[in-house]
Amino acid sequence: MPPVARRHASRSVSVGVVAALAATLTGCGQGTNVSEDYAQICQDNATEKRLPDDDCNNHGGGAHWYFLPLGSGSRTVPAVGQPVAGGVDTLPGGKTAAKGISGDGASVSRGGFGGSGSDGSHGG
Repeated sequence: MPPVARRHASRSVSVGVVAALAATLTGCGQGTNVSEDYAQICQDNATEKRLPDDDCNNHGGGAHWYFLPLGSGSRTVPAVGQPVAGGVDTLPGGKTAAKGISGDGASVSRGGFGGSGSDGSHGG
């Protein structure tokens, strides 16, 4: 009776599928995931463009906090110097805001496997 040849093809495919699934679920490199309802950014009172957060932290008078709602999908938060629209000047009662969104702009999603969003270290 001849020996039976062992097949390894299915194990290789399984390892590849698991790796691809893990990368998809973690969402690393595809944006920022937060648990908050809004993204808090600083807006120039006159131009309505995004400013660095320090401009609002220092209470310069020419800027205010602005809140962009985060729905179930991802939202692009504009970079510093870009126009800002579609948000509110006052955080609605009972809602939370993610702070420390990158000044370079970012794709932000609510939910998922990211960080808390309160200290500026979000997602992977």
